[in-house]
Amino acid sequence: MHRKAEENAHNEILAFLMTILGVNLLIGGLFVVIITAEEPSWLLIFPYKPLYMGLILTITGFTILSAGFILVIHYDRKRAWYIKEIERSSLPKKWKTNSKTVNQILEEYTGRRRKKRN
Repeated sequence: MHRKAEENAHNEILAFLMTILGVNLLIGGLFVVIITAEEPSWLLIFPYKPLYMGLILTITGFTILSAGFILVIHYDRKRAWYIKEIERSSLPKKWKTNSKTVNQILEEYTGRRRKKRN
């Protein structure tokens, strides 16, 4: 389970890097279109004049950006599920004890010492 959680964390990082690549390609494609064309024809954010390089970069960037975003969410949810399962299986319910904070322990200790002195 620990390995699967680590693997999903690694995959989440790779998916995030994939979204960064998609943003770079999308912006690069839009810059190519804006710089090379005097008046490009646009369909939303996609140029469709014969500027094939800009069109290819823009569509590829948008596709990679979308896929990376979906994969980040997917791997994050898988990793969260594995971590929750690890925490749930690490201690059975009957073995769970009430844990005390350091302040509570010190207050009990100082209270006992005061009672012994009186």
